[in-house]
Amino acid sequence: MPLDLSVKRLKAAADQTRVRLLLLLTRGEATVGELQAILAQSQPRVSRHLRLLAEADLVDRFRDGQSTYYRLARAPFAHSIANLLEQEVGRDDAQLQADADALEQMLHMRRRAAFSGPERFSAAHSGARPAPADMEAALEELLGGIDIRDVLDVGCGGGALLPWLSARADSVTGADTARRMRLLARARTQSAGLSNCTVRSADLHALPFADGSFDLVILDEVLGASVDLPVALSEAVRVLRPAARLVILDRVQPAARQLSAEQTGLVENQLNASLAAAGLRVTGRGWLPGRAPDYAAVAAVPVAAALRTGTNG
Repeated sequence: MPLDLSVKRLKAAADQTRVRLLLLLTRGEATVGELQAILAQSQPRVSRHLRLLAEADLVDRFRDGQSTYYRLARAPFAHSIANLLEQEVGRDDAQLQADADALEQMLHMRRRAAFSGPERFSAAHSGARPAPADMEAALEELLGGIDIRDVLDVGCGGGALLPWLSARADSVTGADTARRMRLLARARTQSAGLSNCTVRSADLHALPFADGSFDLVILDEVLGASVDLPVALSEAVRVLRPAARLVILDRVQPAARQLSAEQTGLVENQLNASLAAAGLRVTGRGWLPGRAPDYAAVAAVPVAAALRTGTNG
């Protein structure tokens, strides 16, 4: 790293307000308004500090609807600086403790906002769902000990799977179309201090991510509600890396002898055919226990990757 760039980044962090901002963002992403409320400073002043941190590549920013969110940058040096500051100052500092208390109050307000207003919840997770422990066990069995760097959970809902995924990957992106679900997911990840998690607004049929961005894509109770199964699977394959894996968590009806035009949701033989048409090979499947006896977990990989590794569906 060039010396002048290192100095620039250290200078950007050398301010009390910016130290407070960096340590708050180690807990997760937040808007300017939320950070302004916690710091009890004016919006222009907080925005200026965030701009300086962004110019030094210490924080990232992105849009979600009408809001701009900030988060600690993924780059290792950003986390190194934040960790060093935390070690030097300590969480028992009176100012930082006050910030932490204000953050908890903000998370409480987020959860309240998620359950207020006319907006309906997304279709994902609307009915009986296996227990979290069963979901995690199914994922553990399907994924085994594969190396995971970047994960996308499409239909993350309130973020139930994000903490489990966060402990096993470098970076986790939760995506949902419902604003209130995203609010809940952000509150969950911040309460747990999961700075490697981010939550985005994303539609399964037009994912706002570059080609080959993820090692693992989870379609979390969204494929069965898809209005265009081929497009949905094509998008999932597009953002997968060549040797990556796709996991479908959804209700899957038993194979039908003849599929009717009125058929809704996923049917086992239709799903198998759709996966093959999308260039995917099934590598594992299982039925989860619980109130939804038709709840399945299905893993697939791009056919080229399956041929290279000798994996059979």
